Amino acid sequence: MDTKENAKRVRIRSFAMDIPVQYLKGVGPQKAKLLQKLKIETVKDLIYYFPKRYEDRSSLKKISELINDEVTTVLGTVVEVKEVIPRDKLKILKVGINDGSGTAYGCFFNQSYLKNVFIKGKKVYFYGKVEKRFFETNIYVYEYEFWDKELLHTNRLVPIYPLTENLSPKTFRQLIKNALDKYLEEITEPLPEEILRKYSLPDLKQALMNLHFPESSEQSELARRRMVFEEFLLFFLAIGLYKENYQKKPGIVIAGSGELEKKFIDSLPFKLTSAQEKVWREIKEDLAAKKPMNRLVQGDVGSGKTILAALALVKAVEAGFQGALMAPTEILAEQHYLNLSRLFAPLGIKVVLLSGSLSSGKKEAVYKAIKNGYADVIIGTHALIQEAVIFDNLGLAVIDEQHRFGVEQRSSLVEKGLYVNQLVMSATPIPRTLALTLYGDLDVSIVDALPAGRKPIKTYWLSSQDKGKAYAFLLKQVAEGRQGYVVCPLVEESEKLQVEAVTKLYEKLSKKFPQFKWGLMHGRLKPAEKEEVMENFRKNNIQILVSTTVIEVGVDVPNANVIIIEDAWRFGLAQLHQIRGRVGRGEHQSYCFLLGNPRNQEGIVRMKIMEKYNDGFKIAEEDLKLRGPGELSGTRQSGAWEFKLADIVRDQAILFLAKKEADEILTNKENHRALITLALEKYGDKINMLQKN
Repeated sequence: MDTKENAKRVRIRSFAMDIPVQYLKGVGPQKAKLLQKLKIETVKDLIYYFPKRYEDRSSLKKISELINDEVTTVLGTVVEVKEVIPRDKLKILKVGINDGSGTAYGCFFNQSYLKNVFIKGKKVYFYGKVEKRFFETNIYVYEYEFWDKELLHTNRLVPIYPLTENLSPKTFRQLIKNALDKYLEEITEPLPEEILRKYSLPDLKQALMNLHFPESSEQSELARRRMVFEEFLLFFLAIGLYKENYQKKPGIVIAGSGELEKKFIDSLPFKLTSAQEKVWREIKEDLAAKKPMNRLVQGDVGSGKTILAALALVKAVEAGFQGALMAPTEILAEQHYLNLSRLFAPLGIKVVLLSGSLSSGKKEAVYKAIKNGYADVIIGTHALIQEAVIFDNLGLAVIDEQHRFGVEQRSSLVEKGLYVNQLVMSATPIPRTLALTLYGDLDVSIVDALPAGRKPIKTYWLSSQDKGKAYAFLLKQVAEGRQGYVVCPLVEESEKLQVEAVTKLYEKLSKKFPQFKWGLMHGRLKPAEKEEVMENFRKNNIQILVSTTVIEVGVDVPNANVIIIEDAWRFGLAQLHQIRGRVGRGEHQSYCFLLGNPRNQEGIVRMKIMEKYNDGFKIAEEDLKLRGPGELSGTRQSGAWEFKLADIVRDQAILFLAKKEADEILTNKENHRALITLALEKYGDKINMLQKN
């Protein structure tokens, strides 16, 4: 069939799937409202609402073989129906069934209406928990089903769906079956037959039926594999289409003589690592190209990503453009401002800071400096994307700790200029496979080596009872001239309670050990107060800084070599690794003490992983094994690419096959119009959002 005609068929058939679920047999207005809570509004939404797991209820047991407390399935003929009332407001309907080996009673609580459902002589399946007492066998029935009906709930592999209150599993399964019976034939296969054959995949109709009502676990897994392949394939097609279009845009060429770049590199008190040099070459090539740069640089804590951002900003200024750097917090923006002001001063590059807490008068002065071109490099928080900010000639946007920003926020900064080059930085290492999906719209560079001479941070997990040893060690190091951090635990989501907790800890420690100079840092300090604290800490006027997690990123004090993290088990692995990275930046051996008694096995495992590994990428892999990709996927915030079934960790092999297939399809789009159409239908909104860039 002609590919255009096939694409047309896909669109026509999809209209039937777009019918509001309310009009499906068995739904109606009330159930439609319940389904809406599950984001099910159309027939297609219902059919594509997949089980989270399956229960094997296919093993039938004889009544005489039933064991107390087991959950199982039995089949028998109804021989008795009676109701007992053991106390007020409790009626138990007992349905006796016999299978030739004995009699058991199915028990239903406060369901008198079932009296007329169970008729003597009818055969019925009961699935439930067995209780044997006083020579009587009872089954507390979870689900029942009559022998002469099509089985959906018993004596088979039964799908279990995540549901909302007042929507029973039995009702939901029946709705799924109704939808499949009526509309399955309306579904058109989007994958070409040669792809299905190539990877031994079932067609879409078969896959959908076997995902919901498989006859075996092998059937359900093969169906899942097929749907996962399709999800990944459409994703990579969408990303490929976006990249193709993006690369056609006329980019801002940032080249220049290289004199300022060389002067900056020569002024650094250290030599770039081979990893930094490699990534810098990639960035430089992007900047000089006739298409906008769209690159992610990720690397472990302390790998030197900030210098790469600084180099890119120098290059932009050298070519006659402004550069902007957006950071997620004021303390990080201030830290960048101070560092870059110091580094750029000998080059004559003018740096300004814009944050939400500046007075209106200071903000107006900064707006003016940005608009008239006086400011070469603008450092700021979300304040940079406000309407009042008008750039004179923006050529480069750097987004630091990009996982804290949504795609829209990134786009909003880039939109401040015309086809602006974009460099996004992440100090949250993630495996390359995950980067490929989470940041599919970006070219990925990895700074995979730390500066020479960096020593691994020695990490120890101590129980709360042994915390005295950690503090004794910290005070000994400080007495010898070093500095340290004490990080307050996550008590509540409320910032106010966090501030109260860290202030209380600071007061307790400073009173107990008055011979040392203590400092306090939290998010509610005014910018000037934060800077004063950090400046005093850098100058060693503060020896020990007690802080919330505001010091998680961006704080660089080489003389600090000990960090104590109270109730460390409350933090995730990625955050623990970030916090630990505040030390290990100088010539002295550094130490991290994780304090606390985890309340679950996962907390214990996290502590052991932190003790064992210093490599952020390895920690990220272990984190994925512990939690799966869900939480990490959420770091993309609004604009996240969502998968219904695909699991980036579990399905890596399928992911790479789909990527290879998508690349081949994109070289011959004319023969795959239906697939291209489907990819655009699924991801068009997200692509449009990215293409605002």
